[in-house]
Amino acid sequence: MSMLDVSHDNQPAGPRIGYVVKRFPRLSETFVINELRALVSLGLHVEVFSLLRPEPEQQDALLRTLDLDVTYLPGRDELDRMTVAKRNFSSDKCREKTVRKELKARADDVSGLPPFPGKRHSQCAVLQLQAAVLAALAASRGVTHLHAHFASDAATVAMLASRVSSIPYSMTAHAKDIYHTYSTPDEDLAFLKKKLLAANFTVTVSDYNRRYLDEISGGRATIYRLYNGIDLTQLQAHFEPREDKLIVAVGRLVEKKGFRHLIDACSELGKKQIPFQCVIIGEGPERPSLEAQIEKLELNECISLAGGMSQRQVFEWLQRATVFVLPCVVGRSGDRDGLPTVLLESMALGTPVISTRLAGIPEMIDDGRSGWLATPGSTQSLADTLEKVLTTNAGERRAAACCAREKVERQFSLEDNARTLCRYFSAHGLAEAPVKKGQAE
Repeated sequence: MSMLDVSHDNQPAGPRIGYVVKRFPRLSETFVINELRALVSLGLHVEVFSLLRPEPEQQDALLRTLDLDVTYLPGRDELDRMTVAKRNFSSDKCREKTVRKELKARADDVSGLPPFPGKRHSQCAVLQLQAAVLAALAASRGVTHLHAHFASDAATVAMLASRVSSIPYSMTAHAKDIYHTYSTPDEDLAFLKKKLLAANFTVTVSDYNRRYLDEISGGRATIYRLYNGIDLTQLQAHFEPREDKLIVAVGRLVEKKGFRHLIDACSELGKKQIPFQCVIIGEGPERPSLEAQIEKLELNECISLAGGMSQRQVFEWLQRATVFVLPCVVGRSGDRDGLPTVLLESMALGTPVISTRLAGIPEMIDDGRSGWLATPGSTQSLADTLEKVLTTNAGERRAAACCAREKVERQFSLEDNARTLCRYFSAHGLAEAPVKKGQAE
């Protein structure tokens, strides 16, 4: 891993895809790691360009599972050092004039729509610096295509680098990156439209998102729906035995996860003398308010905030649970979940699931067949659904869990969906589609 190393000896021949991400690796974005691993296993040459370094506690464990080139692009510290270096040209007026002219020309190339919505000028400068460096590195390493995960900063840098280098780019759009209000709705949508139209194509994780993005682009952008895939070889279904009346929820403690509604719904269960234990796994800014809510409702004996856990520990809890609950809502900023990976993982593990009718979630769960859906933000709807699932017989829960596993196998296989992404690259002349094992070449 390097920050500005431009030498790559013994590069493999053929198309080379540069993945552009905000922070790599990131524990909450294991779907990116899984996708990269699948693409490499299919024979695609991939390297990663990250705008930020990983959190120290996440770096080693996650990177041990990968064999990829990862380049961390320069950020604010490097920009500050460039300002100091620029002063060193003061004794050479001719050289300084030339440098200023070159910098101005390069800034004009990557100007985009400054200031970018919701960004300070200093933040815009960092993104432009990263785009210029990405363009130079990608060109020098023979990268034939840039693909950004998330339509926010990563896509901004990829778009600007594409403009400078003429290397085409595409992006995957998820949830917060397209629904959250960063500045004003008009400015955010205008900038998102700019990225959609500049991209060779856009992948998004649900039909719900695809319709939304298609409307923003006025039908002028190429947009594909491709669900996030999960590695089914690592997620074996475990249908029974399960602990009785154990509710498990997993996610960052933020507004869009809807955990305050889960706590209120649990209070309703208590009023009906329905026994339960609820474990909420995750950390986040809402922890103090959720703790206060639990205390106020006198639920300390039956609801616990368990904090953050490793993926292995999360899976162990999911395999014990009577039901997994993710009561997603739309946040005040417009942010919402798109296609929650932990919901797919629960379905793959054979855990009965409850969520809400929001965004792409109804595309994952057939209500009453492969899980249950409540009304977003409705405590009563969620409480009624929890009561139904907890008090039904174990055979009905198992039948729903079996249907859920079958649906995940049909629509959310990591390998199948990675092959589809390769076909999109191929259809746009960016890479050859890999040959399926056993398929004639």
